[in-house]
Amino acid sequence: MNQPSLVKETQKTRVVLGAPSEAKRRYMLVRKFLPSDAEALSQIFIQNLRQVNIRDYPSEAIEALVRLYTPEQIIERAGKWITLVCTDGQDVVGTASLDNDRVREVFVAVSQHRTGDWQATNACHRDDGQRAASRKLYLLAGISAEDFYKKLGYVVIKRFDNDLNGIPLRVIRMEKDI
Repeated sequence: MNQPSLVKETQKTRVVLGAPSEAKRRYMLVRKFLPSDAEALSQIFIQNLRQVNIRDYPSEAIEALVRLYTPEQIIERAGKWITLVCTDGQDVVGTASLDNDRVREVFVAVSQHRTGDWQATNACHRDDGQRAASRKLYLLAGISAEDFYKKLGYVVIKRFDNDLNGIPLRVIRMEKDI
């Protein structure tokens, strides 16, 4: 059953990243997920898992996670959640999904890490959460993402091992008031 969308089909948000005085400002477009985005998102997910998350988890856990991010599976999950993508005007560079009060699948292209592109999807999800009358947003973060989410205002609730097909996967449950 599809969750009612809180984002209008045609709604697009243009976000300016960088101070107005900067010579080179970057414009990011945040919009609703389209099935044609699935291949690019699959590559972004897999790139992050194999280049970033590999520092914290064994390769067997990474490869088990990689199998969850095929374009077909991404399309299926996007039909259940509010899924936004962030583009640089041409290429998809990030995504985040909202499942009621739970933030899911936040990934930014590795080449865009530490650029601030995450601000766009974070702001949209905060707004969607408020429209859904949520008071808090929750998420499960990987080890490498903890500081990233703390910068967004999330706090750690608890750390635990999640079972991934018999492979323990350390995750961090975090929340944020909205």
